[in-house]
Amino acid sequence: MKRTSVIAAFAVLWLAGAPVAAQGPGDGPGSAIRAGADRMTIGSFRDSYTSLGFNSFNLAWDFVTRGEAGSFSAAYNRPVFTIGLTYNTLDDVVFRSERGHYSPMVAAYAGIGRDLLRYGPFSLGYDISLGLSYSDGYYDPLTNPSNWFFSSPVLFHAAGGGHITWQLARRLDLIADISVRHSSSARFAYPNGGLNYWGGGLSARYHFQDRKPAPSRGFRTPRISDELYEKGWSYEIYAGGGVHACAAEWLATSKTVDRETLAATHLRRWPMGSLGFDAIYRLNGRFALGANASAFYCSNMEALRWADGIIYSEEEAAASSYAPFSVGLGAVQEVFYRRTAFYLQEGYYLYRKAGIHADHGRLYERAGLRIYPRRIEPFFFSVCIKAHRFKADYMDFTIGLRFK
Repeated sequence: MKRTSVIAAFAVLWLAGAPVAAQGPGDGPGSAIRAGADRMTIGSFRDSYTSLGFNSFNLAWDFVTRGEAGSFSAAYNRPVFTIGLTYNTLDDVVFRSERGHYSPMVAAYAGIGRDLLRYGPFSLGYDISLGLSYSDGYYDPLTNPSNWFFSSPVLFHAAGGGHITWQLARRLDLIADISVRHSSSARFAYPNGGLNYWGGGLSARYHFQDRKPAPSRGFRTPRISDELYEKGWSYEIYAGGGVHACAAEWLATSKTVDRETLAATHLRRWPMGSLGFDAIYRLNGRFALGANASAFYCSNMEALRWADGIIYSEEEAAASSYAPFSVGLGAVQEVFYRRTAFYLQEGYYLYRKAGIHADHGRLYERAGLRIYPRRIEPFFFSVCIKAHRFKADYMDFTIGLRFK
């Protein structure tokens, strides 16, 4: 499971979950501190290890929103926004090969948690978080060649999971959780297999304000006040891009030089560009759907041609087509919380020529966050992961113009 599929899977939960009634009258917003521990296990490429488990310790600051009628908070059943730190004892994982190891990993993240169901002092819901992590136990062709899962000290971090909360007292909660997490270099460096891990544990949360017990309620249809959004069509033009390390170039280089030379070789990070147009219809306070047209620029076509000649043959590379520009059409979806939206795009290339190794088919994806700050209207910005078959290509940073 790649990071885009992790994000997309929990976005579906967000879309599908119906909120329940807010907590008791007068139970306003507040903040809390939370600490806990989880037992995690490697969930992918399990044959690479003899010991798969490690511990994860978490410290977080939670902000509980107020759920007035007609608000975004009420529609999402008073979500909890979080900033936190996670320490993973990843060096407990043992590779089958003596030429592979991990080091402890620290992750800083921001996230949101949402209850879907409450019964008495118990509640059931899910959590999503994104952030960055750091570990100095990354790939090296001489000292750590078996750890091809990430190849840079700073990593992209994504997580999602479920929780059961028990309100023990007016200020104290006990939380049991299960989560799936992903860490990788996000194609800023290569190799970039990515590390997927999952597990569960317990945490305690202390609230700095008294709360009233939550009533047991069934599901109800969410409603957001019309004053908080504009229903109807909007049109967006945006441009941006990012960088990525070329997988074919790394593979071809590793086939042509010895390990010492490979260790001294620094793969180039190639610029990637994007230009897009969205026509989006806001259905209600939370959801918007629409269509997209996009053009992409990939600067490493000559490197792909050279790498394909080594990986396959010069004749096959000469018979293949390479073009730096590609064009596609797609469908888009936005899930809003106030002026921030989870953005998901599924596209189809009308034109793309990427040779042999980088030919991932006609489908592509984008998933990430889009923010519409009121102070800089009509401008907005976003950060998404551009991917093929849910395998990351690069981080796409864009700025755009929105008009009605």
